[in-house]
Amino acid sequence: MIPLMVAFPLLFAFVIVILDTLRVKKGLIKAAFILGAVLPTGVLPLGNGTEVVGGWSRVAGIEVGIGEINAPFIAGELILFTVVALCSISYFNFRDKKTAKALVLFLLMHAGLLGAFLARDFFNFYIYMEIASVSAFALVAFSEEPGSKRAAFKYLILSLFASYLFIFAIGLIYMETGYLNVELVAENALPSRELKVALGIAFASLLLKAGIFPLHGWLPDAHSVALTPASALLSGIVVKAPAYGMILLFSALPVGESLKTGAMVVAASSIFFGIAMALLQKDAKRLLAYHTVSQMGYVLLGIATFNFTGAAYYAMGHSLFKGGLFLSVGSLGKKSRKLGKFGYRNAPLMAFSVLMLSLAIGGISPLIGSYAKGLIHSGLPDGWRWVVPAGTVGTLVSFTKLNYHLSRGETGGIGLMWKLSSLALALTTLFAGLYLGAGLKPADVIYISAAVLTFFALRALGVFEREVRREAKDVGRDVNMLAAVFVTFMLAVLLLQRL
Repeated sequence: MIPLMVAFPLLFAFVIVILDTLRVKKGLIKAAFILGAVLPTGVLPLGNGTEVVGGWSRVAGIEVGIGEINAPFIAGELILFTVVALCSISYFNFRDKKTAKALVLFLLMHAGLLGAFLARDFFNFYIYMEIASVSAFALVAFSEEPGSKRAAFKYLILSLFASYLFIFAIGLIYMETGYLNVELVAENALPSRELKVALGIAFASLLLKAGIFPLHGWLPDAHSVALTPASALLSGIVVKAPAYGMILLFSALPVGESLKTGAMVVAASSIFFGIAMALLQKDAKRLLAYHTVSQMGYVLLGIATFNFTGAAYYAMGHSLFKGGLFLSVGSLGKKSRKLGKFGYRNAPLMAFSVLMLSLAIGGISPLIGSYAKGLIHSGLPDGWRWVVPAGTVGTLVSFTKLNYHLSRGETGGIGLMWKLSSLALALTTLFAGLYLGAGLKPADVIYISAAVLTFFALRALGVFEREVRREAKDVGRDVNMLAAVFVTFMLAVLLLQRL
């Protein structure tokens, strides 16, 4: 039953290719796309536990499963993809010959992400993560935004570089333990130099693919220039697959204290670097993209402290509020993404949705961000707990800036589906928070007040007038520089494990 979650999107991607080749009416293509998007959701309540595809033994077979850790990842993916799929039907022009190809890429991404989250062995996790990644490169390149081809090329080269090193690390794990199944690897992995090398290489590779500082160089360009539905999926879900891979790694291999501490330092650095860069952006989608760099830091904090449940719920929450924010901002700013050039002053429903999603990403109760941040905070050592409230205020300052500009501008006509999609994701962050038990927290009043005061103080000082230059003139040189940073970082991780 569980493999059907992956089979449905693959099947309907193939069906769309056939229908497009036969030049059938667009209604059938839309129907096939929606079926491929929503049918996996019906499998989730029916599938629980683990199973090996084809009835083989766990040693040689492909084990998949749904459990406490990966269920939040899967739920976040299914909710966001369903909403994005419904938006995509009205977003794409079916008279354009590229529409059917874009829908196929969306379904391949859907299958790849679900396969990665269901995987219980390293090799199949890698295969499915690559299916999702390749679809993501292509969807970034589909955009007509200036710089989209450059961003897709940079994303492609760096991600493939990380993929080759990740599969090399998997080979080392197999050589040392004799298994690829995560649970069998955990039972047979003994501390050794080879496994430390494999862990260091694989961890650094997944950090790059997750867009975590200082290996985030490809992310702001790719996420900000992609088609709006693709941006929502890239920031909301695609970067979560490498994070789930880190959980598989840390749960299977011996992880030393030096690596745990190093990972926490990287996580905290990513949180505050992302906030600082977001504050300096004048492009709304680029501001949101830098917040993905920041928010993935919280997920890494959970992984580094072996608080996998906290990491999983934060990943799910981020899928909902970041996906909703990209859909909302993308629909409001169709003609311009520059802050101050558009807004929600004449669109009260969108204003309500964006404000609620902004509070959710800020971790304000009783929204799901508050519940997830509470889980992350509870798993931190005493000396590290300041990171969460400080990050909360920083995030709220940034989203005060976003809402300040949106509240002063107006937008053109927005389709009903886009309004309902933003509202649905905003309400989901509320109901999910209430369902999980995120009660009201009086301290949130202090966080919001501090953020608003800080925003106006920074504005008075002219901080928001500054902008960081974003693109190198030579994309080849840019890729080389980012690859050098990646290799240097990976060597640092390997040296760290010798301490």
